[in-house]
Amino acid sequence: MNSMQSSAPVSSLEVQALLDAAVDAVILIDHRGLMQAFNRAAERLFGYLAAETLGRNVSMLMTERDGEQHDAYLARYLSTGVAHILGIGREVRARRNDGSVFPAFLSVGRIGSADPARFVGFIQDMTLRQQALAAEERERKRANRYLEAAQTMLIGLDLQQRVTMINRKGCEVLGYDERSLLGANWFEKVVSSEHRTAAMLEFEELVKRQSHHPHHFECPVLSRSGSQRLIMWRSVLVEDEDGSVSGVLCSGDDVTDNRRAELQVREARERIMQVSRLATVGEMASGISHEINQPLAAITTYAQASARLLASASPDLAEVHDAQQQIAEQALRAGEIIRRMRNLVRNRSSTRESVDLNEVVAELQPLMRADARISDVRVILQLDPNLPHANVDRIEMQQVLLNLLRNAIDAMQAMPAGRGEAVIRTVRTAQGEVQIAVLDNGPGVDEHMRERLFIPFVTSKPNGTGLGLAISRTIVEAHRGRLEYQPNSPHGAAFIVTLPSAGPPES
Repeated sequence: MNSMQSSAPVSSLEVQALLDAAVDAVILIDHRGLMQAFNRAAERLFGYLAAETLGRNVSMLMTERDGEQHDAYLARYLSTGVAHILGIGREVRARRNDGSVFPAFLSVGRIGSADPARFVGFIQDMTLRQQALAAEERERKRANRYLEAAQTMLIGLDLQQRVTMINRKGCEVLGYDERSLLGANWFEKVVSSEHRTAAMLEFEELVKRQSHHPHHFECPVLSRSGSQRLIMWRSVLVEDEDGSVSGVLCSGDDVTDNRRAELQVREARERIMQVSRLATVGEMASGISHEINQPLAAITTYAQASARLLASASPDLAEVHDAQQQIAEQALRAGEIIRRMRNLVRNRSSTRESVDLNEVVAELQPLMRADARISDVRVILQLDPNLPHANVDRIEMQQVLLNLLRNAIDAMQAMPAGRGEAVIRTVRTAQGEVQIAVLDNGPGVDEHMRERLFIPFVTSKPNGTGLGLAISRTIVEAHRGRLEYQPNSPHGAAFIVTLPSAGPPES
């Protein structure tokens, strides 16, 4: 310890005042280890009065282990000049007057060139610091346990897109150990080349935007085995104490199996809908065949008339022309019925577009009237000319209407001929939604059946499948709409489809 230069010698009282002003415990010892000064901070720290310590060996403040070694360290230094403790701070275990032991940081220095040698020691209580470090370590271990127990991938990336942290779930999904990923560029390591550019743009946009809101996106990753897993990511920015962005923390859920299951459910639903459409058309087959037979019979009649006219001595070409025109019109009529039927039953992907539901209803008229005519039921259209458009799959919505109309016609089978009446009505609701209602004047639905109307395989028809209404509700709900039953006044049934509006009708 370098001696201090001064213009006048410092008195012992001034030295003691300096020692007592020190925050740390300060102890002076001689070459024998006997204490010569003991400041106020030392009194508070060790629980001794200075008078109780002066002239006694400093080892009384140490544990037995350190106390036994202290005199040997001091003697070695005095004989060899080699410092083992002097000038080197270290953590030790100290002992208070009451016998309690606490961690302390000890710094020892020699006082100038005093002969015999004298030493000064500075002691800091490390209890609070060690408690804070222990608490921090406990929190770190607890956080690590949370990370390891989490059933979601947790990835930390720095601004250079390097992996700074990954939990056990992330390693399991990717098939890598932690050491193989830490420090590696995330996108080059686990994102395939076809998705890499898009994923890097998402990362750069998140950092650039510096929003505190989580960012969600889907991006597949490649495992070590080469298999691709689809991950739903939730990313947030990580900031330093000064508020600057230092990286990104990403949590990811493996949704590969969920997406595969959703695809299988969708395919199964489409197959069931296809079967339902075929069943509906099958039930309407006799009416459709009758509807087609009419233009075919007319074509035959007009063709025979044309042949007779042309075989006469002086054929009337104007009449022949009229007959040929009638043949063409009747052929178009039959072809339109067949086209509508083929559109309804063909296997196809669902396609949504903004359409006028009045047109959807009108396109079904040949099929609806064919089925109604053979059952001697009247079909009445009440279409709102100011109906807003709706975003729907045209064919799926026609399937719903045919199912509802077929149910209405079946419900009126027991009525006297010509008394059955089905109404298809389109209206705009007060809330701006679009409604299509199919109403009949039949006997209505029994009360015990009303709660089970839309349950699959529940039917009141002797040969029914019980799928029509269930599939119809599934289709409507997939369009964010509702399919509901209401009793019709004064009697009968009303099935109402309510759909969100896509805006005003096009002019």
